Amino acid sequence: MVEDKKVTEGRRVFNDPIDNTEYYIAAPTADDVRGADWQYSKTYTKSLIDGITTSAEMMDILMRRGVIGSEFERRQKELTDILATKIGELNLANDLDNKQVAALDVATAREELFNWNQRLNGPMSNTCEQIADDARLEYLTSCMVQNKEAERVWQDYEEFLTAKNQALATRARFEVMLYLQGLDSDFLEKTPEAQAIKEIEEEIQAKAEEAMAELERSREEQEKAAATKAEADKAKSETTPRKKKPGPKKGSRKKKSSE
Repeated sequence: MVEDKKVTEGRRVFNDPIDNTEYYIAAPTADDVRGADWQYSKTYTKSLIDGITTSAEMMDILMRRGVIGSEFERRQKELTDILATKIGELNLANDLDNKQVAALDVATAREELFNWNQRLNGPMSNTCEQIADDARLEYLTSCMVQNKEAERVWQDYEEFLTAKNQALATRARFEVMLYLQGLDSDFLEKTPEAQAIKEIEEEIQAKAEEAMAELERSREEQEKAAATKAEADKAKSETTPRKKKPGPKKGSRKKKSSE
């Protein structure tokens, strides 16, 4: 147990989305970083030779086509302000119904801002810089992901690219990206609307449990009252003297014999 603790200490854990096996993320070494930077340079150069646009070229194209510009920035700021306002309203909500409505409003405002930003982020993801950055991330993923025994899951970058378990490779890439950005794996669950929805669910669950407990108490009280009444009725029947059956009338036997 002590050895296992030393092996896993200081590493971030995540699970295989298919079989739930635990894997770990270790900090990259200096050699890992140098290899990732070299992979970035190679990929960038190849993309440039293949005629893929750079970030600067893509920005010019988007500006000329009117995709981005003053109108884009104005709407972006407007949506950002709307999101901030909705979050403020959510923080002020003090009852279940208002909190639920406010949480949905925040989620909607966040999605609208995300979709608007995709007008820029979508095209920029296909530039030389972004493609090279993706390659750098994948190289680091191949180096940083380990099993419980602190052994590398993929022995080299090529093995990672041809991994049979693509679900694990994709999940590992995402987890390493969050790790490098200083974000927790559950960062989406820590947004104001996610926290509010969680609180709402917990409150509803608590009320449901309270109602079930009340029903159970009521049932037990009814059963207890019924049992008490049954015992009282039984005791009453045992203490009440039984009435004797009426006998034959006087003289009726003599009259019958005389006949």
